Amino acid sequence: MRKKCLLVFKFPLFWNKYIINKLSKFYDTEYLYISNFKNKNFSEIIDKINEFIESKNIEIVFFDVDFFKFINFFFIKKIKNVKKILLTGDDYALHEMNAITANACDLVLSHCPFSVLKYKEKGYEAYRMHLENDGNLFKNYNLKKEIDVLFFGRINPDRKVLLNFITNNGISIKIVGQDNNFVTDEELSQLISKSRIVLNLSKSTGRTVTNYASEDIYKFGYVLKGRIIISGLCGTLCISEYSPGQEIMFNKDEILTFYTKEECVEILKKVLKDKELLSKYTSKFCVKVFNLCEEKRNFEPIYNAIEKSNHRKIELNKIPYWYLRIAAKQVIMRDIKLSSLIKTIFQFSEIYKIIENANFQKKLLIIFESIINVLWYSFVSVLKPKK
Repeated sequence: MRKKCLLVFKFPLFWNKYIINKLSKFYDTEYLYISNFKNKNFSEIIDKINEFIESKNIEIVFFDVDFFKFINFFFIKKIKNVKKILLTGDDYALHEMNAITANACDLVLSHCPFSVLKYKEKGYEAYRMHLENDGNLFKNYNLKKEIDVLFFGRINPDRKVLLNFITNNGISIKIVGQDNNFVTDEELSQLISKSRIVLNLSKSTGRTVTNYASEDIYKFGYVLKGRIIISGLCGTLCISEYSPGQEIMFNKDEILTFYTKEECVEILKKVLKDKELLSKYTSKFCVKVFNLCEEKRNFEPIYNAIEKSNHRKIELNKIPYWYLRIAAKQVIMRDIKLSSLIKTIFQFSEIYKIIENANFQKKLLIIFESIINVLWYSFVSVLKPKK
């Protein structure tokens, strides 16, 4: 009999289906969205989730922790009588935050091997779990290769410069994935199967540090992207901008890597004009992707780790002030009307539980800031136009 698991997501996103489909192959899977708990406060949402867990006999809960209020160390601690797994896909931006949240969990799952090593460095049990490795969604259709280079994904200013440079150097490149030419997973698989090369761009130019002591210091980070895995499963060579995650996964002769637009064009021209070289690199790359990332092989060690009765625990020396501030702020409802003001005030008991081990100065600062936040959110709610 299969065990029952619950996925706790922040809100509906298109890639949630990859996680749901994956876990459904190994567990009886339920899922819910925090965003669906309208006008519920911190304590009420926890109670609802615990009630759901009990009613459905859930044994394992996976928490999607990236970029959302509530799902922090204190929230996860209050979820009862289950194994708890932290899921992160944006750890490059949130590692210091997530690493504290992870202390309330039994295991950490990240799509990037570099991220996994950072958790292991701190003593956590951590595993690499890819999202885009479903062989039913992404597979080789063995179609005629009639597209030289394919890029799929959104185009930001940095990517636009590189893509224009490739085109201006006489290389034919097809681009899909923008709002005006979005394709389904099946259509994407077929396009990749028709392509000689998929181009992967690794730079993340969004937020690189979020919600904690440091500011945004760096303009970008090099992040492992799912395009690499999807391309290999669809039987097509991927030429990629550098990321440390892929450096851990692949040898130099298994994936061709560049840093600059000039290096990118040089590699593309070299491989496109030599069919034997293209065939050799494609074969090596696709075999490595399948052996390393195929869904069953990738998830089997994770499944075995979850099945263990005893999970390694590490002790935090302390929870830093910046994390306590964020957690306390997350407890406070944003849309505070007169009807919910009393509920919000009662949440100060939850705030005190969060800061009870802090020194007097930190307690005072966080309580004062929380009062200001309640007043501010109440003022903003009053000014909001009625729908």
